[in-house]
Amino acid sequence: MGVSSVTVTIEGTSKKDPFLAATRTVHVTRVQLAGPPSEDVLRQALQPGGLEAFDLTIPVITLTSPDEGVAEQIHRSLKAETYPEIRFQLRSIGNGPGGAEGSIRLIAKGRLTVAGVDREVTLDIKVIRAGSWLLVDGSTELLMTDFDVRPPQGMLGMLKTDPLIRVRFYLVVKAVEARAPLRP
Repeated sequence: MGVSSVTVTIEGTSKKDPFLAATRTVHVTRVQLAGPPSEDVLRQALQPGGLEAFDLTIPVITLTSPDEGVAEQIHRSLKAETYPEIRFQLRSIGNGPGGAEGSIRLIAKGRLTVAGVDREVTLDIKVIRAGSWLLVDGSTELLMTDFDVRPPQGMLGMLKTDPLIRVRFYLVVKAVEARAPLRP
C-alpha cells in the first residue's frame, strides 16, 4: 500500500473567528499488515485485525493557515522548536457504526504525541473503495489542554481560543504490488 495524497487540518474557534491550519506534509513511517500480503491487499487492510501498524509523523512547522499569524501562533503553542513532530501510532482498528452505501465506517485507536505528551485517541473513519484506491476521511476532537498545549492567543491575550479542536485527515491510498526481493 502506498499513500498517494494526504491532508491534515486542525479546526478551532476563538472569540473572534474560527481558525484553520493544514498540512500536506505527512510522513508514513510504518505500515504493517497482519500476515503476508494477500492478492487483495486493500481488502486485507480493511478486515478487523488486518492492519497491525500504521505510524506517521507530521512536522509541526509545515502547518500553515490562510489567516495571518495563525500558523505562527500554532507553532508556538505546539512548542515546535522543542517538539518538531506530531506522531500517531495506530493501536487497533475495528468496525464502526454503519456507513453509507459504498462506504465502510471504522473506529481506530492509537497513541498521539503532541508537544511531547502522549495520549490515547479514538478516530472516526469513513473509507470508500474505488478499484485499487482507498479514499479515507477521518476525524477526532481533542482538547489542546490534554496535551499541555496552551491555546493560542492574540492581541496581547485579549483574543482567547477555545481549547477544543477538530483534527481531520484525508488520505488517498493505492494498492501497490508486492515486489520480489532483488537477488545479487
